[in-house]
Amino acid sequence: MKALVIIDMTNDFVYETYEYAGTLYEGKLVAPMAKEIVDKIARLIIKVVKGGTVSVIRIPKDHLNAFMNPELELKAAELGIDEVFITGLVEEVCIYINSLGFLERGFRTNIVKGCTAPFDEEKGREAFSELTECGAKMVDDIPDDIKVILLLEDEHNENSEEIKSGDWPPHNMKGTPGAMTVKTIRDVLEERYS
Repeated sequence: MKALVIIDMTNDFVYETYEYAGTLYEGKLVAPMAKEIVDKIARLIIKVVKGGTVSVIRIPKDHLNAFMNPELELKAAELGIDEVFITGLVEEVCIYINSLGFLERGFRTNIVKGCTAPFDEEKGREAFSELTECGAKMVDDIPDDIKVILLLEDEHNENSEEIKSGDWPPHNMKGTPGAMTVKTIRDVLEERYS
């Protein structure tokens, strides 16, 4: 089974400022080109949902590597996922680390061109070069037979390893609007139930 994987498309990574429940907030760790991929990922979701019954599973991650949460591997095995199509943020950090995680576990791993963004373009290119050497494929589109959408999203608290040990400012803090999936993508996912 194939899965569309959406990594860290959260307010804190995408928007310099955003509105939630009538209040303006500032993004905490914005990837410069993140806004450019929001609509592209939303279109992929629409394509997947048009294909029929789809499971949408959100897996919170407190580490760069979503496989630190055993739920990811358990869900993938339970659903029989063997091929993934990676989208989201950011190329040289979580896209890189999680793509390696999928490759190391034997998943056919595809990165959807134009549906990821870096903090730093050169580092993003280097990450993709390494990933293709490890077996990841760069693809222009996704197939029509995807039946699972995996949302892998940062969700931290003040004791999170990533917040305490890195040079990152506190971001995607649990329970805050910054940790929420960006509205455009949330709306498309919610429409599938209407």
